[in-house]
Amino acid sequence: MSEGLPTFNYRDIASPDRSLLETLKTTCHLTGFFYLYHPGLVSGPLNNMFRHAREFFALPETEKNAIHLHQSPHYRGYSVLGEEQTQGAPDHKETLDMGLEAPALSSGTDYHGLQGPNQWPADWPEFQQASETYLRELHTVGVTLMRTLALSLNLEEDTFSRHFNPPYCMLRLIAYPPVTGESGSRQGIGEHTDFGCLTLLAQDGIGGLEVRRADGTWITASPKPGCLVVNLGDMLEVWTSHYFIATPHRVQSPLGSSTRYSIPFFFEPSLDTIVEPLSTDRLPPFERETFHDLPSEPVLYGKHMLEAFRRSYPGIESES
Repeated sequence: MSEGLPTFNYRDIASPDRSLLETLKTTCHLTGFFYLYHPGLVSGPLNNMFRHAREFFALPETEKNAIHLHQSPHYRGYSVLGEEQTQGAPDHKETLDMGLEAPALSSGTDYHGLQGPNQWPADWPEFQQASETYLRELHTVGVTLMRTLALSLNLEEDTFSRHFNPPYCMLRLIAYPPVTGESGSRQGIGEHTDFGCLTLLAQDGIGGLEVRRADGTWITASPKPGCLVVNLGDMLEVWTSHYFIATPHRVQSPLGSSTRYSIPFFFEPSLDTIVEPLSTDRLPPFERETFHDLPSEPVLYGKHMLEAFRRSYPGIESES
């Protein structure tokens, strides 16, 4: 029952009043998930991305594997069914990862290798154009959210957002092929918290996303017209000294004959950012216990991200 997750209008998020800030603060403290109503984005750039995602995953395997992840030192490209793992178990999904186009860095710092050019499907300029347009749109939404989240805590508006210049972003296209009841695991993505900062998820009409409540029960985050799903990741919980919460969630692969498609966007600060946990005297009083075993000391963002990618893809070694 998705009514357990509140809905915020993006127009209100961009120009918040005190009532909205209080509600947003409470949501991010107790739930860490909400719907973001943004119909212009959903009906325009996102609609194009879903069309291109279906066309991409319908390509022959040879064409998709021509831009496989192992050919990129930046973890950009295609991943085959079952290649990514969550908690050591394979996920029943195919993916294509892209980021903001940027030249590769030659600093010699290992995590700087996460920055670099994308791999694009051959002879398909419309795909690249649609992806870059959607990335730019979500970059704007991400900055707005980070500013409003800071205001909800009575912090300076740029407390978080000043570290996103430039941001490290990742746009992921995902296809979850259907499974049968006799095929065993329905793990599209296993139970996890996102290892980054902020996730903006678009999902098609099939559904499958589930969110775990504090009491251990699960609720569905069903698709909602005109909306994205927003959730907070581990690093935002660390940044706010556990005041904001990164909530466990999972995806069940669909039963029947229809493939589920989703498009998450991960909005992260610059790779050299030091995530310094806020002093608790700058934060409101806690209304819940702290459940996660996350760092309480500063975290170097790029190092954290590189380690997370290596855990997710233990079988992939870059050829570059």
